[in-house]
Amino acid sequence: MSEAKPLLLFSESMHNADMFYATRFLSADPFIYLRTEAKEMILVAEMEVERAKREAKVKDVRSLLEYGDIGAEIEDIIVELLRDEGINAVKVPKYFPVSVADALRNQGISVEVVEEVFKEREVKSWWEIELIKKAQRACEYAMRTALNIIKSCSVRNGVLIDSKGEPLTAEKVKICIEHALIEQRCTTEEPIVACGKGGANPHWTGSGEIRADEPLILDIFPRLRRERYFADMTRTVVRGEPASEVVEMFEAVLDAQNAALSLVREGVSCAEVHNCVCDIFEERGYETLRKQQQEKMQKESEEKGRQHSERHFRAKEQRKGFLHLTGHGVGLSLHEKPSLGFNEDLLRRGNVVTIEPGLYDPAFGGVRIEDLVVVLRNGCENLTRFEKRLVL
Repeated sequence: MSEAKPLLLFSESMHNADMFYATRFLSADPFIYLRTEAKEMILVAEMEVERAKREAKVKDVRSLLEYGDIGAEIEDIIVELLRDEGINAVKVPKYFPVSVADALRNQGISVEVVEEVFKEREVKSWWEIELIKKAQRACEYAMRTALNIIKSCSVRNGVLIDSKGEPLTAEKVKICIEHALIEQRCTTEEPIVACGKGGANPHWTGSGEIRADEPLILDIFPRLRRERYFADMTRTVVRGEPASEVVEMFEAVLDAQNAALSLVREGVSCAEVHNCVCDIFEERGYETLRKQQQEKMQKESEEKGRQHSERHFRAKEQRKGFLHLTGHGVGLSLHEKPSLGFNEDLLRRGNVVTIEPGLYDPAFGGVRIEDLVVVLRNGCENLTRFEKRLVL
């Protein structure tokens, strides 16, 4: 049996989860990681060598200057490194720079692109779970801050009015969320604060005045500034009196989430969890992607000559009901495997996943509830402690 090809990465680690996972060295500048069956090493800028020796989990830390002069092209440095190590074939991730890969091939080095370099990232260790819990507590702190502001408002002409006598806007709530996360030493992309009919678009981040009696989706996904792990949570609330249709949507989403949570355990397929959510929604008369896909396939089978036009029609029509998958993995990336959809992948003990069913209707807006859980042998641990209450 031939030896496995060495793994070569070239990237920064502030945003590249694979590079941070491999090295635990946080750097805004790109550096080199090389792993063979016998050893692993990183090559960093001369000014970063001492910090890397202190902070990286990789013990073999070298300077780029050992393989090229100041200003040398990174391709030449990597070629020199591989020749020095007697390596003529490597595997690289699919995001590896094309120009570097071409340069290596031009020098007679075989480059194999692989889909996943660290599949083991899907299963979290106990200490990784503790860091995700830490991020989740920060997430809940920010959510509480936002809801306290919303609850403290008065209402004038259907619009929430803050303590300064000004309309409360999605932008103001986002700023409060971001400030709360900074206090907890977290970073975040723009959170979702989506009020009213616009919330029927699941990833509309929200803007403008927040109105009473309309559903408000708050989706917060912080990242620990130093440790880099994410959390993720969504709540839907109404300040005032929600329409009966919104109440029914909320109850259906909550029931679907509880049913899904009861299924989550080691060995259960992702499809089983997702289909459970679809079953509940369809029983209550809501559209789902599964139902629409089944209808489309049946229609295309009956009218093969109209496949293209029918596909176009169904795609345009699908803007109501359950518009996404049930959940996704969370860790060093906000969205990572496993994905809780129609796939038959089995949940593994140590997976950290969201359970986030949602319903959307352009006439009223959206309702989504999202918790973060750890898969266990005989169930799951819900890392989310925040209440689920529609009316504030």
